Amino acid sequence: MPLDTSIERPKHVKAEQVFDLDIFLDQDLLKDPHKGYRALQQRAPEIFYTCRNGGHWVVTRFDTMASILRDAEHFSSKELTIPKSNSDNVMLPLNLDPPEHAGYRAALMKHVNRKFVDALEPELRKRANELIDEVIASGECDFSERLGAAFPVSVFMDFMAMPRERFAEFRGIVHEYFSPISNARYLELQNTIISVIREMIAVRRAKPGQDLMSKLMEESVRGRPLNDAEIESYGFLLFLGGLDTVANALTFAFRHLAEDAPLQARLVAEPARIPDFVEESLRCFGVVHQTRIVKKDIDIGGVHMREGDMVSCALPAAGLDDRKNPDPERFDIDRPRREHIAFSTGAHTCIGNVLARAEMKVFTEEWLKRIPSFRIPKDGRLVWRAGQVMSLQSLPLEWTRGGK
Repeated sequence: MPLDTSIERPKHVKAEQVFDLDIFLDQDLLKDPHKGYRALQQRAPEIFYTCRNGGHWVVTRFDTMASILRDAEHFSSKELTIPKSNSDNVMLPLNLDPPEHAGYRAALMKHVNRKFVDALEPELRKRANELIDEVIASGECDFSERLGAAFPVSVFMDFMAMPRERFAEFRGIVHEYFSPISNARYLELQNTIISVIREMIAVRRAKPGQDLMSKLMEESVRGRPLNDAEIESYGFLLFLGGLDTVANALTFAFRHLAEDAPLQARLVAEPARIPDFVEESLRCFGVVHQTRIVKKDIDIGGVHMREGDMVSCALPAAGLDDRKNPDPERFDIDRPRREHIAFSTGAHTCIGNVLARAEMKVFTEEWLKRIPSFRIPKDGRLVWRAGQVMSLQSLPLEWTRGGK
């Protein structure tokens, strides 16, 4: 997200409620964002105000985040960026509040439901093995782009009938979009994305297919067909979600697995536990911050939030909340109970969560069948991105050439 200059403390914010944090450039977050947010929980107020990036509240505890994300009376999704972008571009259904969003959400959900994901599984396995084929003989790769991104992003691009040869172009757009850039550049990239979606719509209008864009063109909301502007808005959301978030979640998971040889051996011996590995990874290594704008003054957690204030719910910190998950920094697939909101909660729970979980599960299964032992090289350098959508942009791995 774009950066902005710091502001002075607003009058309704008490001095003791201010904590200096730049969610994009804080050095602890850039070293390891998940450790950084866990440390932040322990040293900062549970809800605090930072004057960085236009000024906004940050929420670090699970229960308060869940309360905010489920409260459409006081908190709106109409502005989702920090600092405020004041963009006219809309992402359907994410930028709409209940109940207005419901029809748009339903129109999309029917195309990414569990039935669809179950039917897609053979294709997921095929694609995972195609990508593993490309690297297995070399005994090394940078997982982040070569596999962590290439697997879910290529699946998404096929689902959208996007040409795979534009992979690098589209990944470059989302990398820059979620980086600390100026608001002007941020808006330029939005328009670039929408231009891409507009091109896709024109192609699909002329030659409909079985892809998601073609299916959305046949949808109706409130008794009328979707218009092109609405389909563009869906495409805008799907572009950003499909080209980045699952890639980050998968790479975070494999970073941990690469450093945990006993867990690798256990999952090879007990592949039925891989879904627990996926859930524990989502708990420990969340990706996205959910942002809301206050639409009605409210007192919550001892602070007064005023209409127009921006609020960042740090979802990666929610799973690391020791009040919900004892010993939260311990990665444990045997937890009797785990709680996270990696896919948010409430009316805007991520529509793609079933597909994301399936992709992470399938890729891990196929990888461990063929490369049961792997690690980060001793001289391997990890490169992180903080901000509203966090990522590990470089994850070098090595293994015995040829796998098993």
